[in-house]
Amino acid sequence: MWQHLKSFFIHRFHRSLVSDQVSCLEQYEPLLRSPDEVEHFARWSGSGASETFTDRLRHAFNMHRAGLDPEDEELDFMEFQSTSGFVVHLKDNPACAMEAACIQDHLRDLVIQQGYRIVIADRRIRKKENRQEIVERYVLKLPLERQCGKAAIQGFGTITIEVLSCGTHPCNLKFITNYHTGRQYHPAEPFSELMEHLIS
Repeated sequence: MWQHLKSFFIHRFHRSLVSDQVSCLEQYEPLLRSPDEVEHFARWSGSGASETFTDRLRHAFNMHRAGLDPEDEELDFMEFQSTSGFVVHLKDNPACAMEAACIQDHLRDLVIQQGYRIVIADRRIRKKENRQEIVERYVLKLPLERQCGKAAIQGFGTITIEVLSCGTHPCNLKFITNYHTGRQYHPAEPFSELMEHLIS
């Protein structure tokens, strides 16, 4: 009897596992911008659109810092003990969604100006049932110079900039910092200082 039940559950588990793998497939590829995308980003940057986004981000952050209700409901900020950042909701703003890659690359370049380097640039394509999600992601870190017996300087921590697309339509853009809290690291610099670099 026990062997029969055991065989039954193993069969069900295996069938469920195979079904999950079929219904939820994930693939990774490098995040590389095409020549047309690079040219579009250059035109976007030169058109004043980057300054427009910076003004929008500055106003939203100043409202957040003052503890006021946000006027821009498409921009949310979060600050926790070891994670801070903001989300730009793109689902209901097609014009902004079309420029999501430009905003992402603009933020990437601003972070690089702070001495950071890209450690991951990838695109994750996830297919689940009848849906397809695409996550384009940059992960940036400050080069760590470890010296024996001394804590490493981590700057603002690890910074991740990603765009989530549902199908072909960008849904949101996330800018997230994660700090290390162990004794082997110096405390991270305040998120507000990083924001000052982004909105100045």
